[in-house]
This record gives sequence, C-alpha cells and structure tokens, in this order.
Amino acid sequence: MKNRKKVSILGCGWVGKALQGSLPYDVHCLSRDRVANKKANLYRSDVLIIAIPPGDNYLEVLEQTLTCIEKNTQVILLSSISFYNGKALVVEAETLLQSLDEAVTILRLGGLMGYDRIAGKYTAGRVLTADSRTNYVHRDDVVGIIECIISQDVRGEVFDMVAPIQSSKKTIFTHNAKKFGFAETEFLGGDEVEKGECKINCVNLKN
Repeated sequence: MKNRKKVSILGCGWVGKALQGSLPYDVHCLSRDRVANKKANLYRSDVLIIAIPPGDNYLEVLEQTLTCIEKNTQVILLSSISFYNGKALVVEAETLLQSLDEAVTILRLGGLMGYDRIAGKYTAGRVLTADSRTNYVHRDDVVGIIECIISQDVRGEVFDMVAPIQSSKKTIFTHNAKKFGFAETEFLGGDEVEKGECKINCVNLKN
C-alpha cells in the first residue's frame, strides 16, 4: 500500500483548520517555533501549505520556514487578490517565495466566506459611501482546490481564487440581511459594474 502524503500547514486559522480536518493526508500544523517543529520532525513533509496572514515578521517567518523544508517539498502559498492593489507585504511575500523556490504555487484568494462568515453581517445597520463589485470565494472551494493541486502535484503556478459568478455588495448584503435577520447595510452610491461580471480573471479549477 502506498504511503499517504504528509502535509504540513503553517498557520492553522480559519482556513488551515478546515484543511487539517478535510485533506485525505497525514496533516500536521506547524507552530512559529522552528525548534519545536524540528524536534517533532514536521518539516519533513511532502507538502507545505503557508496559510498565515501578513503581519509582524511575516517575511522573516516565510524565509526561515523555506530554509527548513526539504528540497522537493511542494509549496503552496495562500496569498491575496490585494496583490493587484499593490499591497506591499503581499507583493513582497510572493516575490520572496518565488526567489527561494521557483516551483511555489501561489493562490491569490478573494474575500473568504462561508459558515459564520456572512457577507453584510459586520456592516449591519451601517452606512457605506459606495457600492462595489464583490470578489468572494467560499472556504469549501478553497479546500477542494488545494486538495486538487496536491493530488495533481501542481507546481510553479499562480491562480486567482474567486467564485466565477459575482454580484454587487448591495445585492448580496441586502439578500443576506433578509435571510439571516440582521439589519440592512445602506449604500449611498450605486453599482459600479454590471452584474455577472468578474473583476478578477478566474481560472477554471473545478476539475
């Protein structure tokens, strides 16, 4: 019987925990303590998924982690579509990882939704100055696509991960307010883009 792949996840937050519970592999969460990870032999894995959000010492943690893994490890970075807005730390992180491992696969995630994360919930009763196009993606889709990337050993690719059909925030927030019973968000401006268009170019990864 062929041994199952071993997957290490750096950053077991909302997405990382879902991956840990769903991937059909031997999955382990890394801490930011390299010594503890080495003692537990967690850097010796077939796949490394980096799922920590940009923050303090972000680039340093990424670089140190890449120096600890084995040469042929499949590396997957969960990045963000804020890359296209020029968010410095996101751009720097992608550039750094590509310089350290040219085979890294980068997944630029849209706004993560699903379960307790409901669009419009956190702006209930507030007034926003303008409506805008959404770029959401469901957490289950992210998990499924990562499983696909691992099983097919995809390397050296960059994917934008948003749902192929989007709408305006006003449309979605209003729908969710009625469905879940919270106050509606008021928008002072109108829709910016026609419905059905996708602001970010989506790659079909369903298969």
